[in-house]
Amino acid sequence: MDHSPPAAMLGRPIDELPTPAPLVDLDVFDANARVIADRLTQHGMSWRPHSKAHKSPQLAKRQLALGAVGITCAKLGEAEVMTGAGIDNILVANMLATADKWRRAAEVQRTATVAFCVDDERHVRMASHAAVAAGTDIGLFIEVDIGMHRVGVRGPDAAVRLAELIAAAPGVRLAGMMGYEGHLPAVWPAAEKTIKVQAAVRKLTGAADRVRAAGHQVPIVSSGGTATYQSAFGVEGLTESQSGGGCLMDRFYLETCHVELPVALTLAATVVSAAEPGVAITDAGFKALGSLGSMLPPLVAAPSGVTVSGLSAEHGLLAAGPADLRVGDRVTLIPGYSDAMIFLHDKLYGHRGGVVTEVIDVAARGRLQ
Repeated sequence: MDHSPPAAMLGRPIDELPTPAPLVDLDVFDANARVIADRLTQHGMSWRPHSKAHKSPQLAKRQLALGAVGITCAKLGEAEVMTGAGIDNILVANMLATADKWRRAAEVQRTATVAFCVDDERHVRMASHAAVAAGTDIGLFIEVDIGMHRVGVRGPDAAVRLAELIAAAPGVRLAGMMGYEGHLPAVWPAAEKTIKVQAAVRKLTGAADRVRAAGHQVPIVSSGGTATYQSAFGVEGLTESQSGGGCLMDRFYLETCHVELPVALTLAATVVSAAEPGVAITDAGFKALGSLGSMLPPLVAAPSGVTVSGLSAEHGLLAAGPADLRVGDRVTLIPGYSDAMIFLHDKLYGHRGGVVTEVIDVAARGRLQ
């Protein structure tokens, strides 16, 4: 087995990487990023891609260079990694519920602008106390429930009350509002998705209008994911989108969400057993690919005519069909869901033309607190 350090892989063909090997085609990643950024620009919106899939400052900086105004993180710990790498404009699309986490949120403001979501007066009070104690300023986004029924204030009246509390609290400011139409990515056909997404997003923009009418500035109104952001075009009042997964793509986006972008993220595996005709076993199971239970299994990108029929912890079961797969053959897989795969790996291998050009640290993996 090749125990070479990751840096030693630079300049090597991807077919020589030890498997399972997570791969990012950087030409495709960059092209997808440009497409998303350009589409948003054409509709007068900014791009703040979510980094919860790749968890990598290197890929976040690539997105910033390709048109993003900032990034989105899922966790405070992820944001701390990103700010430590020099990224200074972040929205944490999540709530903090303890004084210790708000203390960290106040401290991170010394090197970056990092905003956090709130939907409860206790969030505001803890944020204010932490900011005053640290001598910093924390931007807060009021999150609005627009149909997912997960987090967020229920309706514009509650948003106005929270805005009033933020305005009266020292050390905090209303930096924006957000909502997520995460219950709608799989809606199809496209016309039906557009109707439902726009109805959901108008709950957010309507709440923002009410907050403004009460005398408060709302500089940013943020929403959208890869599967839904285009459906929201035409809704007045949205200022930015958090769509980020489209840079990588996966089977979920391709088949369930009908996103028409090429795939940048794959996983190389090797056939380790082919004892039964028409069946092959690889060295990539759900601990490498992330697909488990009700999640979509991966697709076989190459060779053609092969399907994944099962995954155990460390093995993939392939129905080889007409393909004559033998021990040592390479198989390229498209993950079922990129978010569920990348965090299992320490490194990704960025390549161009089949040659490794960058070793990408998944530096924020495990930073769940």
